[in-house]
Amino acid sequence: MDYNTTLDALRDFLEDRALAGQERAGAGATLQPDTPLLEWGVLTSLRITELLSFIHTGLGVEVGPEHVVGSNFRDLDAITRLVMSLHDNPVARV
Repeated sequence: MDYNTTLDALRDFLEDRALAGQERAGAGATLQPDTPLLEWGVLTSLRITELLSFIHTGLGVEVGPEHVVGSNFRDLDAITRLVMSLHDNPVARV
């Protein structure tokens, strides 16, 4: 699991789920690693729950409740770094 692969998987999931049916700013616009997901309302409590399920089933990483804090979900970069740290550190997954 590397940074870019993880970032792309998370971006694809969020664009399919969170941006489906919404008009984007220009054809082919995508979420960037620093797009403020919480501030812009891309991530809601329901979408975070769906994202956590995807991270668990799609990426094989369990995100414990102690990691579900705003700073870990502010943008794709933060989420990617969280997933990678938990993947690389099995003790953190317990």
